[in-house]
Amino acid sequence: MAKFPAGLRVLAVDNDPTILTIIKEMCLQFHYHGAIVVTFYDASLALNHVSENKDCFDVILIEVHMPNMDGYEFIQHVRKEINVPIIMMSLNGATGVVMKAIEHGACDFWIKPLHKNQFKIMWKHVVRKLWSENKLPKKDDSKFTYSINAIVRYQGKSNSNSKETNVNESNDCYEPPTKKPRVVWTPALHNQFINAVKQIGLEKAQPKRILEVMKTPDLTREHVASHLQKYRFYLKGSNGVTLQ
Repeated sequence: MAKFPAGLRVLAVDNDPTILTIIKEMCLQFHYHGAIVVTFYDASLALNHVSENKDCFDVILIEVHMPNMDGYEFIQHVRKEINVPIIMMSLNGATGVVMKAIEHGACDFWIKPLHKNQFKIMWKHVVRKLWSENKLPKKDDSKFTYSINAIVRYQGKSNSNSKETNVNESNDCYEPPTKKPRVVWTPALHNQFINAVKQIGLEKAQPKRILEVMKTPDLTREHVASHLQKYRFYLKGSNGVTLQ
């Protein structure tokens, strides 16, 4: 039985911290040992990071509907910089949305809520790219068997040939400056929310009670209700992945 490859370098772009946390946890759950998951809330900042750190990522995950710069525009710019598999994500799985993503160069389209089967096969996109560039020997195309050591060796060469960069690992998220009065669910605010839910209990958690526990200025019951609904939705769709 084949093992999952080690050390994949993943860039995740989504304005929802819950999604970013799920992506990190899924990568760990499915044994991408040593994986680096760099996360951004803002597509423009993510694009700048890609431009400054070429050859530092094996796969990119991005939400279609991002503020300031949508996923389609992001792909167009990235394609000018590097050749890397890009997976687009959205709650909207309409045929038109999926086709537009593929036409812009996405290698796959993940419909939210994210689930384990999507992450189980994520490595295949990386392998296909290496095959197409003749940088990885094919073993058995029908079963997608491959050499893990070859992937790791190739990544090592790629890193040694590129200039050293300060790539922040999975715990470092990049937050854009607040420009609107809307609530931005930063990691700190999301952690407050999670702690409040844990204190109350997920089954008993209600927006009003969570708001009382959090005691956060400018946060309304509607904000909490929306985030709670989304949180429960993703927990259910993630097949039991728990957020810390």
